[in-house]
Amino acid sequence: MIKSGKKDPGGRLNKRNKRFMMRYIVFGIIALIAAGYQYYTTGELSFDRRGNNNKQSQNQSARGNDPASNTDQSFPRGAAGNARVLADLQDNKLVYTRHARCRMDCRTISEKEIKEVLEDGKINFKKSKPNDSPCPSYAVEGFTDDGQEVRIVFADCDRQTKVITAIDLKNKYQCHCD
Repeated sequence: MIKSGKKDPGGRLNKRNKRFMMRYIVFGIIALIAAGYQYYTTGELSFDRRGNNNKQSQNQSARGNDPASNTDQSFPRGAAGNARVLADLQDNKLVYTRHARCRMDCRTISEKEIKEVLEDGKINFKKSKPNDSPCPSYAVEGFTDDGQEVRIVFADCDRQTKVITAIDLKNKYQCHCD
């Protein structure tokens, strides 16, 4: 037993060690909150200080750094994920399937309105299939010039954005498309 008034070094923490330990606990809580916010807004966790996701950097180096061939099929969330997917879809050439043309004619939706929904709409991730192979599909919802609330399903395929179908969310139409 030490008689100098100091506590046993193998015993409880002294005041200085308690303050030091509290700093680590507070730092850990802040780091967890920051990681949770990053995952909520982007759907990814990245610890690279430059803000790049290491998995994406590896994928790009394997593909030759061609940003148009970005086929990362992780499930993005939040506004950042929405903007990234929409930007990827907008960068590609739009190709209309026969089914999409028929639905557009039946529901009076023009190509111009399809492009506007792609630019200004929001992705409904519950109706999207980002892990579909070979082409992930995304349901983008928005409004046309004449006020129709629509859902346009796009597929991200090999440097092309295919328009799969066009749906009016408020009105039912009797379309006869094969």
